[in-house]
Amino acid sequence: MKRLTAIILITTLLFSVIVFSACNCSSSDSTVSIQSTTAPPLRDEYGVGYKLNDDGTLAVSAYDGKDKDVSIPIDYEGRVVKNIAKSAFKGLDIESVTMPDGMKEIDGYAFALCQKLNIVNISEGVKKIGDNAFFATFALTEIELPETLETIGINAFNASSIEKIIIPKKVKKIDSLAFADCKSLTEIKVLSKNTKVADTAFKTGAKTKVIAPKGSSAIKAAKKCKLSYVEK
Repeated sequence: MKRLTAIILITTLLFSVIVFSACNCSSSDSTVSIQSTTAPPLRDEYGVGYKLNDDGTLAVSAYDGKDKDVSIPIDYEGRVVKNIAKSAFKGLDIESVTMPDGMKEIDGYAFALCQKLNIVNISEGVKKIGDNAFFATFALTEIELPETLETIGINAFNASSIEKIIIPKKVKKIDSLAFADCKSLTEIKVLSKNTKVADTAFKTGAKTKVIAPKGSSAIKAAKKCKLSYVEK
């Protein structure tokens, strides 16, 4: 009887060891599989970094190149470059940037605190300039907005040195403080009566003249900010 009990005990122990080993092997195999799917970072020869968007396009996400004049390509490794991601160039010493046609969006803080940035070529196709995108770009004195633009975010050009700006017809919204503390801004021209302008959007801190359609939101904002205005 004792011999039979011993045999049963030994058999049980052996079965437990086999099951435990099988579980460990399965767990190890699973871990290796997960690690092998991690994609390496994307970076081109000029120091422009990219990340993959959900739709398969690319976003410019970083820059560590030596050139102060940055030219963003239209595609990289067969994928379209769609947007500039949040904080991609924030605080860098770049002096100029050129974007390719077809780009759709400049995300928040994309060029914020780029204090030497003085030339920006925004391509046709861009529909949105995000919050704080060009915040504190002290060297930026002029910029031409694309006809495709629809939205200008909060603080988008706050504390830039822009002197004149034309807001294209398709712009639907200019958010709060978009041009606040632009102390060199002498003229804002809004082409569409349908552009919704936040009350503080034109709080420039300068002697700015607003030119806009009669009865438009832009004229109301000018009055709120105590600016001179011309209704057309």
